[in-house]
Amino acid sequence: MPKEIELKLSLPANRIKQLLHLPLLDDLSISAFTKQKLHTIYYDTPDLALKQQHCALRLRRAGKQWLQTIKTEGSAASGLHERDEWEVPVANNQLDFTQLSDPTMIKIFSNAELSKQLQPIFMTEFTRHTRMLQLREGSQIEFCLDHGKISANHAEERLAEIELELKSGKAVELFHFALTLVQTLPWPLRLENMSKAERGYMLYTGYKVPPVKALPVVLRADMDLIAAFTPIAQNCLDQLTRNEYGVLSGGDIEYLHQMRVALRRLHAVFDVFSTVISSTSIVHELKWLTRQLNPARDWDVFIIEQLPWIQDIFPKHAGISALTKMSAIFCKRHHKIACTSIKSKRYTELILNLNLWLDEVCKYPIQPRHTKNTASTVLSTFTSTTLTNQHQHILKTSKEIEKLDATSLHALRISIKKQRYVTEFFHSLYSQEEVKRYLHTLSVLQDILGAINDCTNITKLLAEIPATKTKTLMLREAIGIILGWNSQRSEQKKTELKCALLAFYDTPLFWKAY
Repeated sequence: MPKEIELKLSLPANRIKQLLHLPLLDDLSISAFTKQKLHTIYYDTPDLALKQQHCALRLRRAGKQWLQTIKTEGSAASGLHERDEWEVPVANNQLDFTQLSDPTMIKIFSNAELSKQLQPIFMTEFTRHTRMLQLREGSQIEFCLDHGKISANHAEERLAEIELELKSGKAVELFHFALTLVQTLPWPLRLENMSKAERGYMLYTGYKVPPVKALPVVLRADMDLIAAFTPIAQNCLDQLTRNEYGVLSGGDIEYLHQMRVALRRLHAVFDVFSTVISSTSIVHELKWLTRQLNPARDWDVFIIEQLPWIQDIFPKHAGISALTKMSAIFCKRHHKIACTSIKSKRYTELILNLNLWLDEVCKYPIQPRHTKNTASTVLSTFTSTTLTNQHQHILKTSKEIEKLDATSLHALRISIKKQRYVTEFFHSLYSQEEVKRYLHTLSVLQDILGAINDCTNITKLLAEIPATKTKTLMLREAIGIILGWNSQRSEQKKTELKCALLAFYDTPLFWKAY
C-alpha cells in the first residue's frame, strides 16, 4: 500500500523568492528546480460522505496531464503527515475508479449512489517549485515550495508552504532538515499540521476543528520506563501542536487553555521520569513557552469567568464598565504576545528539537541517574511507587491547610494537578472505575484551589493597570469592589477545600490493589 510521509511548514508569502535562492538548497540538491502550475479539484458528495469516511478525492492537472489521487486522513502531528495514497493518470478531468486495487477503496467507490453524487467542493491553484535533495545517511526528500490559493464558495485563502516528502530513508531526517532550514533562515517558519484538503473543507463548510483535549494513553504493565515515557510525551506534544491553529486564528479561548494544559502535562511527565531521562534545555524552553502563554489565559479567566459576576451585581457602575474595557485591551495585548511566540523561530525550534530528542531517547536510552530506578524497571512497580509518594506528599501538605498562605496553596494545587496527570498517564494499567473515582476527588480539589489561585491572580492583574488610570474615582471604587468580592470568594473556597479534602482522604487508592 503506497504511503506518503511528508513534513509541512508554512511561511510568509513575501519570502518565496528568497527561499528559492537559498544556498542550502543548492548544496543539497541532486536536481534542478522544476516549476509547475497545478490546478486541483477536490470532490465529495453534498453531505461530505468521503470526508466522513476519512478520505479525500482529487483531480490535479499538471501541464496537459490529469492525475486522480485518493488519500486517507492518516495522522498529522508536529507538521509530520503520514497517510495512504493512491494516484493514477486519468483521461482529461474525468473521475475513473476502474484502476483501484485496494479493497477498502473499491468498497467505498463501488457505491453507485455515492459516485453519482460526487461533485467539485473546493479547488487549489498554486505554483510549485520542486527540487530533489540528498540528506545525510543517504536519505532523499522532495522539496516542494507551493504558493497560490485555496477557494470554495466564493471565498479564498492564501497558500504558502513547504512540503518535504520522504522518498527514501527515515522520517526523522525530515525533522533534522527542517531544523537546519529554520536555523538558516533569518525569518520564521511554522510547522503546519493541516493539509490542503483540511483547509479546503474548513473554507467550504466554515467549520473549525474544535479544541483538542488530552487523549488517553494506553500502556502495558511490563513496559520499561523509556518505552512508557515516549508515547506519553508524544501524546502531550500532539495536544500542544494540534491547538496552535485555533489560537492563531482567534476565537475560542479554549485553544489557548488546551495548549497550556499540554505544557503542564509535558512538565509533569519530565518530572515523573526525571530519574531515567533528563533534558535541561528542552525543559528550559517549555518553561519559556509557558511564561509566554500564561498572562493571556489569566486575563481570559478574569474577563470570561470572574468579571460577569461583578457586572451582574453592578450593571450600571461606570468604573466597572471602564475597567471591563481596559481589561479587554490588556487581554488582547497578551494574546498578541502568545501568538507572536507561537509563530516565532524559537517555538518552531522547540517543537523540532523535542521530536528529535524523543527519537534519540527511543534509540539510545539515557543512563539513569539513580540505580534504584533503572530504565529497565517494570512500569507497574515504578507507577505504584510514584503514585504513593505523590499521594503522601499531598496528605502531608494538606494536613496543615489552616497554615498555608497563597504561595503554599498554589504549590499544593500544582502537586494535586501533577498527581492527576500521572493518574491519567497510567490509567490503562488499573481498574477504570477506581481510577475514575480517584480522579474525581483530585479534580474537585484542583478546581477549588484553581479558584483560590484565580483570586490571587486578580490582584496581580489589577496591579498592571497604570497608576495614572487609577486616579479616576469611579475606577478606584471598581477596583475596591472587585478586591472585596475577591477576598470573600477566596474565603468561601477555602471552606469548600476543607470538605473536599475529607472526601479525598477517604478515597480508595486504586493502585494498592495491584
